[in-house]
Amino acid sequence: MKDLLEETAKSVQELYRTSIDPLARKFAFEKRPVDGEISGGPLVLFVGNHSSGKSTFINYLLGEAIQRTGMAPTDDCFTIIRHGRHPEVKDGRAIVSNPELPFGGAAHIGPEFLSHFRMRLLPNEFLRDVTIVDTPGMIDAAGPDTTRGYDFSAGVRWFAERADLVLVFFDPERPGTTAETMTELTDSLGRIDHKLLVVMNKMDQFRSLRDFARCYGTLCWNLGKVIAKKDMPQIFTTFIPVKGAAESALSLTDFAQAREELVQEIKRAPVRRLDNILTQAGIYGRRLKMYVRIIHETRKNLTRFRNRLYALLVLILAAFLGAGGYLMAEESWMAGAITAVVGVGLAVGGYFGARELVRKLEKTLMGNLDSIFEKVYKRDLVVGNREDDLILLWKEVKPAVTWTVDNLGLLGLLRLRGSELARLDECLDKQLPELRAKLHRKLESKPTLY
Repeated sequence: MKDLLEETAKSVQELYRTSIDPLARKFAFEKRPVDGEISGGPLVLFVGNHSSGKSTFINYLLGEAIQRTGMAPTDDCFTIIRHGRHPEVKDGRAIVSNPELPFGGAAHIGPEFLSHFRMRLLPNEFLRDVTIVDTPGMIDAAGPDTTRGYDFSAGVRWFAERADLVLVFFDPERPGTTAETMTELTDSLGRIDHKLLVVMNKMDQFRSLRDFARCYGTLCWNLGKVIAKKDMPQIFTTFIPVKGAAESALSLTDFAQAREELVQEIKRAPVRRLDNILTQAGIYGRRLKMYVRIIHETRKNLTRFRNRLYALLVLILAAFLGAGGYLMAEESWMAGAITAVVGVGLAVGGYFGARELVRKLEKTLMGNLDSIFEKVYKRDLVVGNREDDLILLWKEVKPAVTWTVDNLGLLGLLRLRGSELARLDECLDKQLPELRAKLHRKLESKPTLY
């Protein structure tokens, strides 16, 4: 499996360098995952309400009490739990400054985040194949007036984009109703449904089947409000056995089976990793394609307007200069000179007036980006049943377009060439699918990898 991971990572890195990076650099698009992140091992992210059982489940997986547990929030750190020859704890700055680790990109979240970021190295056999990231429990109090002191959402988003499996934990007391949970499901986890598993934990605490049904329905209701998909993600209803706990009023056989199914999904993280390397490149490439197409169309509208204005100024100047030359030659040198000077004055004034009109049009165009998106993707929005996916993708890409134009200006960006877009299309439509098919053939020929 390790050799297959390395081979796939190298192939994807080469596609980035040849087909994606040149266009991303040219149009100042957001940074893609660095090579270390692409070649890094399988990563499983745990998020959820406080006291939902995340840390208890991690301890169950590892067979030892690694993370602190409790009914109240017990840990305010993002904790990477990784295999090491000897037990060791590293702080955030040491983690992001180590080029051998795939977490250097987290440095951009800020120094406040790094003070709530750590890594635990453990000689645990389970961690040879999977790296675990535990996150602070999500709470109701987080908001404009009560904050964590660092960008929690940015941390969740950064790890979620790079994780191969994201487990979102809920418990019977808070089935998806904390304000922070709802926000993160919408903003940070909205585009990773292909690797999202929902865990409704602590099933052994229900006193009746009616209570379970009510809680399960509430969770589904809340998830339906924030997950913009027609199909609900699979919900694993389970529990972790605790010594001395009161006997459950429900039969726990199915819940115990769900727990083992969840463990098997986590153990399959290396296989998911292979698929996610390709999926991540595809998502980045599609975002880049939408980004450059919208910028290209917007810039084209602006340059067409500017060129028409400048062409009109040139015609006016040429007319006045021609008239001035005629007057100087045929009638009066003075009249001809005055005519020519007036023409030059009108051209200069018109030039500055045209610049102001171009500036105003750029502002108008940037205010109508949604209309430009609908025009560029008119056919795709109508056919292919892709409307929801394209609209969600546009919601992600639009801020990047706005930020780039605000800082560089539309006319400060180079023109998109058809060959550049064709190269990106070939990567997305041919090369990545071929890599995926090749990968699946190798996995099918080695079923023990599963």
